[in-house]
Amino acid sequence: MMRDLQLSASRYYAGTASSEDLGALVREFITHTQTVNDWLTNAVGDAASYKAHFGTPRHLLADYIDANKYVRNVSQHVMHIVSPDDEVNLVGGTLGMRLYAHWDEVPAAVHAKLRPGTQSLRPAYDAKLFGKEVMSTMMEVLRFYADVVPDVIHRDLNGEWTGFPLMNQPGMSHALHPEEPSDSAEARAWMDGRRPGGSSRVICGQVTVEDRPYVFGFTFDGRHSFAAFSETIEQVNHDISLGFPYFSGDLAANVEGANEAFPDALQGVVLASREEVSSWGTPVTRVHVQGDWSTIDGEGWSQFVGLENKAIVPISMRHEIRRARRLNALTPPSATRR
Repeated sequence: MMRDLQLSASRYYAGTASSEDLGALVREFITHTQTVNDWLTNAVGDAASYKAHFGTPRHLLADYIDANKYVRNVSQHVMHIVSPDDEVNLVGGTLGMRLYAHWDEVPAAVHAKLRPGTQSLRPAYDAKLFGKEVMSTMMEVLRFYADVVPDVIHRDLNGEWTGFPLMNQPGMSHALHPEEPSDSAEARAWMDGRRPGGSSRVICGQVTVEDRPYVFGFTFDGRHSFAAFSETIEQVNHDISLGFPYFSGDLAANVEGANEAFPDALQGVVLASREEVSSWGTPVTRVHVQGDWSTIDGEGWSQFVGLENKAIVPISMRHEIRRARRLNALTPPSATRR
């Protein structure tokens, strides 16, 4: 059930960058939210502890669940569909366009037809959903469940939330992951303390930027890479200690360009490995400081690393770049559906 809820949120976000009916995607999320809520409310042995989050003291995010229940009941009992407002914010450019829609108002005449129990949920809708950006409210629902019943979160084989992170949108600071802190400094610590996104990385060289050595290469998710990476020596060794696989190997001899296979991958080069990375890569157990070197064309790597580390680059831009690379948040929806 939680997998369905997580994927419905991810599908909604993907839909904001396409021509899909956002209203239908919202209703899918609402349905799965209430399914999870009903399941936990009636769970044998755990129902009382779950219901307590809606009592006194009340969980800070509980109103998001009641607000979603209100929307579900409005559509079920009076056949009024609550969809995103027609007024949307369109952002983006050559790197991809995206709609940021907001929750619409529920007319008073529709509300008047509801049962008293559902009417009592209206304040939660007005406070938490009405006028708010839709995806951000979906994230709050997921955060609620992650906080009160963390064991129900569905994770993939890499231990990552199924359906996350969301794909990076250049210039936008909205969270790409339910666990992502809103403060950039806290978010940096969170990112550096967890495994990188993806399933493995291939190290292609080392470069010194502002007197500090950095390792660079490409992050793979299975056989495909949608993002390059750069890390400090210390960070790579920490990642390895967490069990994340880094490899060395002849990248040029084992991969080929694959951008044409992923038309929605607009933010970087796409590489496809002919075989599993582990079949041609040599596992790296520890990285040491060396002089600058590169197994591929070394031009541009200093600038690549500097974008996320040089003081001359605005902090907000550095954070956005770092987040996209570290979380591997450049993987397009077309790749996740394969």
